[in-house]
Formats: sequence, structure tokens, C-alpha cells
Amino acid sequence: MNQRIMRVFLTSLGILACTAALAGEPTVIRMIAHSSWGIPPKEAADPGSQIRRAIFEEFHRQNPDIRVVNAAGLEVAGTQPDAPFLMSMAGDTAPDVFYVNFRQMTNYIEQGFCRPLDDLIAKDPSVLKRVKPRVLEVLRSFDGKIYSIPYIQYGMALYYRVDFFREVGLDPNNPPRNWEQFFEYAKRLTDPARGRYGFLFNDAGEGKAWHWINILRQAGGEPVERTPSGFWRATFNSDAGVKAVEFFRKLTLEKWERNGKVIGPAAGLSTQWRQDIDDGKTAMWFDYTNDVLLSATRINPALIGVAAMPAGPGGRANEINAGMWAINADTKDQKKLEACWRFIQFFTGDEAARVATQKYVEYGFGNLVQPDLLERFGYHDVVSRVDPQLVEANKTLFEDGRPEPYGRNCQMIYVLIDQPLKLALLEPNRDAKQILDDAARETDRKLLGFVPEEEMQKRRGFALGILLLATAFVTILVWRAVKRARARPSEFVESLAAGTNRQRVMRFITIALAPAAISLLVWAYYPLARGLMIAFQDYRIMRDAQWVGLDNFIEVFTSFTFWKGLINSFLFVGLTLGIGFFIPFLLALALNEIPRFKVLFRTIYYLPAMTSGIVIAFLWRQFYDKSETGFLNQLLQPVFEALNSGIAWLNDAIGTAIGAFELTHDWLGDPSLALFAVVIPGIWAGAGPGSILYLAALKNVPEDRYEAADLDGANWRQKIRYITFPALKPLVMINLLGAFIGGFKAMEQIFIMTAGGPLYATHTLGLEIWQNAFMFLKFGYATAAAWVMGGILIGFTVLQIRQLLGYRFRASGA
Repeated sequence: MNQRIMRVFLTSLGILACTAALAGEPTVIRMIAHSSWGIPPKEAADPGSQIRRAIFEEFHRQNPDIRVVNAAGLEVAGTQPDAPFLMSMAGDTAPDVFYVNFRQMTNYIEQGFCRPLDDLIAKDPSVLKRVKPRVLEVLRSFDGKIYSIPYIQYGMALYYRVDFFREVGLDPNNPPRNWEQFFEYAKRLTDPARGRYGFLFNDAGEGKAWHWINILRQAGGEPVERTPSGFWRATFNSDAGVKAVEFFRKLTLEKWERNGKVIGPAAGLSTQWRQDIDDGKTAMWFDYTNDVLLSATRINPALIGVAAMPAGPGGRANEINAGMWAINADTKDQKKLEACWRFIQFFTGDEAARVATQKYVEYGFGNLVQPDLLERFGYHDVVSRVDPQLVEANKTLFEDGRPEPYGRNCQMIYVLIDQPLKLALLEPNRDAKQILDDAARETDRKLLGFVPEEEMQKRRGFALGILLLATAFVTILVWRAVKRARARPSEFVESLAAGTNRQRVMRFITIALAPAAISLLVWAYYPLARGLMIAFQDYRIMRDAQWVGLDNFIEVFTSFTFWKGLINSFLFVGLTLGIGFFIPFLLALALNEIPRFKVLFRTIYYLPAMTSGIVIAFLWRQFYDKSETGFLNQLLQPVFEALNSGIAWLNDAIGTAIGAFELTHDWLGDPSLALFAVVIPGIWAGAGPGSILYLAALKNVPEDRYEAADLDGANWRQKIRYITFPALKPLVMINLLGAFIGGFKAMEQIFIMTAGGPLYATHTLGLEIWQNAFMFLKFGYATAAAWVMGGILIGFTVLQIRQLLGYRFRASGA
């Protein structure tokens, strides 16, 4: 009896201990790791990261039952900042709390990512007390509900270097007030000898468009506007847009004389924009200020001035934005939901602002903090050191500010607006209105999904007719193939030796093939069949899909980027096969014939295969660097200098006016060379491994054939043509099939090196499918495009297999 009581007591004690342990486990909140809003590492040295980490640490101190961690989301190599989050949502590794800004907001809500927060706000309305009126309008713009809470609010400002202003005799207290002054200031501040521009645009990813939209609004235009029907349409192709493009060209292309030398342009474009600002390579730039810090920069604040944007023909205007927290709509657990809301309350409330203010003062940046925050948290002595001009400029930015585009699919608006800006630079004599009109049509179709209903009805009828004809054609082909197989079975069934038990052989073949066949059915064909349904739907990750019939296929076949991707895919495959397919064959012949150091040379040529394809892409991107220090530019510079010397001599001798070669070239930025440039790394990396296959096959060619050819007086060309190539022909055909399919699906190296640019010069079908699925979240369109690509590859494969069926393979020496 006592033993039974003791067992019950110990069991109860164990249950209580486990319950207490579980109760003591902190609730974990996952968020995407990011340099701007994730939890910074402890070793981060810059003040911004240290202050943000201090805020997270204070939250953990006040909320010991909650633990915020950086989620290990899917990583994407490239320059698209939204891609990791979108892929984490698509891959079911989503964070619990995530960052949202204006251009992302509508898209995230439509996809069902964001939970409505109105019920939580009703319990604590103070989370909105810092939100500015213009920002609050955007928050309620979707359906009147609020899905995210701002923790910081931004205004785009004009930053400038006070010391550079003084160097050229400009008054730092009198920044440029309008476009005319802005251009004149930029010209005076430009100093080619020191590698300094008057102004600097961000040329990384979509940075040019991010800056140019401010110029568009100063000209009196808007990038997109909502129509009365609720659709959003591109409006940047207005007269104001033309003025903005021409001013952009003036800044980035116009040159002038100074002291007998032609210099310019006044504005540069940099892919390492932040670093160039820190290095003093520009005197002015556009960047955000915020409602906590009047000036956000890594440079000594004493050298920095901040002013309102210069006025254009349409007056003053600048972008405003907000960094906001949203809660994953899949968060159903009440404990986790409460933890997520406490996180938002802390970061949008006074506690986070207090920690930030305290740390900024400690780090010596107190004179850059908003005066109302300094007063509120007791730093009265610091308030007097705040520059009144900064305060006034910051106030003006939010008064004149217009929200970052926040309509449907505006998440990628900068990507599409960046294209006409690139074209305006590459073709400076082309009409700006035409460039913008073409870009606006593409934006309406691709991004905003706007097509007039009467036009859609015509397209649906046409598409249905084509579908019926295609179905009838395929049915006839299948019927003819079945009929032919029944009429002449010997053509379709391998002959067996006399006396062989046919049923036994077929049973063995079935058993042997079953594992592979079942694996293909489960892991390949079943997902394909399920995925086919998505091609006929407007598929949303976290909401019910809507049936749209053939609309996705209609959009595919009427899309400029699809046809451009298809043409580029054929060009990519053609270049890969034309240049790279026969190089391994020729390399194998050379490696087979060299008398000495065979192993050494085979090892050297095979080494690139030991390196990741992504690493090779990054390596070659550095080789193609457009600056004077780029490897390829340095390699070819002596050649171009010699050619230029010859051209100069010829011009002097006979009076011609032949232009000289540029000593540096933007290999990946030139549409005429970019596709060729991205093909080369794959050829370089694949030549060695490809030659190994041919070397193995060459060993199976009988030596007596070459000896007989020698006796007949054949030269080396005849040996290759009549002996070597026929022996390798089956392997060549198999490799041709693999290279064609691999080339069509190639995406990774293109994505890393050019992301499909410039001007869609390297935009392939693989990239078209990936971008629409994981950047634009148009899964229906992407699936339809994938099936079209699959149909092309299947057709080519069938043709190749029919040819391969004519070969008979046997073991060497048989």
C-alpha cells in the first residue's frame, strides 16, 4: 500500500515538474533576419545596429516570457530585398511578425499574409498616437481596416556635405531651393580629379526609380493612381513624367567645360551607393530622415546638412514611408498572438523611443534626435543643441510628402520603372514620351493587372478556339500512333530470342522498372498534375484560389516579357551549344593526344567543376566589373590603347574622323553584350567535366581503325570526320538533349549576374517564371508559363528520342 502511494506521489510530482517546465518555456516569436529590422548580431559595430539591439534587449528584459529570434528563412542570392520573405511565405517557413512598408502593404494583404489588428487596437488605441495623418490614410486604404502598425515613419530629404559646399564657395545654410539651383550646385560640386559627383543616384537593383519618383512628383506627376473602378493604373507617362526624364538625363548625361576641359556629368550612378557616400564620392544625395532621428547617416554629423527637396515645375514634393510590423494571419495560438501584440506595443510605444533616445544621446547624436522626444525623456539640456533648420526641414518633409506607391502589386513598381530610366540613358536621343508610354503599358499589364473587359472577352474567345484546335490535333496524333502500333507491333516491341518465355521477361522488366516508375509518379508527375490546376487559377498563398480559366495562358501569350524570355532562351541555348557544346569535344581530343602531363592538364580543366555555380557567377561578375579596376577591363586596356594610338595616327595622316575605343566597358550593362557575357562562365566551368565523358568514349574507339586509316593515307581531319565523330555521335546526341534542356532552364547565374537586365537583354523563360512566382506572387501566370516551357522541352525531347531509337548500344569490345 505504501509503495503504491509512493508511486502515485512520484508520478504526480513528475507531471507537476513537466508542467512547470513547459509553463516556464518562453513564447518564441520568429522574424526574418535583416540588416535593417532584424536582431543585429552582438558584434555589430555601427551605432544604428547597436541601438536597435539595445531595444530588443530591453524588450526581452521587460518580457522574460517572450523570446524574439531571427528566423532561418530561405536565402536568395541577388539584389531583390523582398525575395527571402516571399519565399519563406511560399515555402511555409513564415515568420510570426514581419516588416511591411507602403509598397508591400496592399500585396501582402491581398495574399492573406497580414492579420487585421482592429480588435487589438481597440484594446490599446495608444499604439497609433505617433502615426501621422497621411500615414494613417494609407493604413486604412485597403478596406478600412488596419493590418500593420508603424514603428518608424520616413520622409525623403536632400542630404549634402557641408564641407564640400564650403570648398566651392557655396553657403551650407542656403541649400538648393529649385531644380535650376540644384543642377548648378551639382555642377560646381562635381570634381572628376577627386572622383566626386555633385549628386549620386543609387544604381543597385531598383534604386534609380526609388530616387526618380521624387523628381517625378516635383514635376507634378504621380507614378500610379487609383481609377474610379478601383483598379490602379500607371500614370508616370504624363507630361510631368517627360519633364522628370529629361531632368534625369540632364543630371546624368550633360557635360560642360571648366578650365578648358570637358567634365561631367553632374550626377553619377553607383551600385555601391552607401559605400560611395561614406567615401566622399558625392556631395548631395536623397535619403530618408525619420520621426526619431533628424539625420540618418554613418558620416560625422557635423559634416552633414539636411534640407527639404528642391522644388520642380510642380512645386516641392518628396516621398514619405513607414516601417511597420504586421502579424502573420496564420497565427491562431492565443498565447503567441498575445506575445506578437506585446512586441508591437513595445516597438511602437514610448519604451522603444526612450531606449533609442537614450542611446543616441550616449553615442553623441543627441543633437540629431527629434526635440519633442528629448523633452519627453528629460534631455532638456540637449534640446538647445538641435539645429532649428533640421527641425524645420523634417517638418516640411512630412507636410509636403506623398506616400510611396501602395496600390495593388506596387511592391515591384520600382523594378518596372527602372527599365525606362535605363533605356533613357542608353538611348539619349529617343523620345522620352515614347519610352514612358511603352513602360506604362507594360506596368498596367504586368504589375497592376489592368486590361479592359471588352479586350479580355476577345482574347478569351480567340484562346478557346486555339485550345479546341490544339486538342483536336493532339487527339488525331495519338489516334494515328495507336493505330500504327496495333497494325505493326514489331516496330514497337523488341524482338526476343526464340524459345524465350515472354511473360517471364516482361515480369522481370516490370519488377525492375517499378521503383523508378513509382518514384517518378509520386515525386514528379503527381505534383505536375496538381500544379496544372494552378495554371487555371488566381492562386493565393494564404487565401482561396479563384478559377480564371484560360486567363493566365492569355496573359502569357500576350506578355512582352514572355516572348522576350522565349527568344532569349533560344539565344542562350544557341550560344551555349554553338560555343560551349563543341569545346569539351575538342578539349577531349587534345587531352587524348598530348604526349605528357595528361593527368595534370585534365585536373586543371576539371577544377572549375569543384566550385559551386553560384560562386562562379559571383566570380565572373567581379571579372566583368565596369570600373577601371575590373579584371577584364584591365586585361584589355593595353589592347584598346594600342588600337586608339593607331586610330589617332590614321586620323592625323589621312584626315579621317574615326572614333576611339572606350578604355572601360560595362560588360553586363550593355544590352548587346550582356547575354554573351553570362554564357561564358557556364562554358568555362563546364568544359572540363564535359570533356571527361568524351575522353571515356574515345578510349572505346578501336586503335586498329586509326591504324587502317593511316595505311590508307588519311589525315587528322579525315580521322575525326570518318572515325572519331561517328563513334561519338550517340553520346553527342544525348549530350545535346541534356544541354538544350539545361540551357532552357538556366536561371541562377543570370539572376546573380544581371537579374534579367539590362532592358530584358538576359531575361530568360526560367527567370520569367521565377520572378512572377516569387516576386510578383503571380503563381497562376508562372505555372502557365512553366507548362508552355515544358511543352517546348517535351517536343524537343520526343524528336531527339526518336532519333536515338535508331541507335543500338553495346558494351565495348562486344
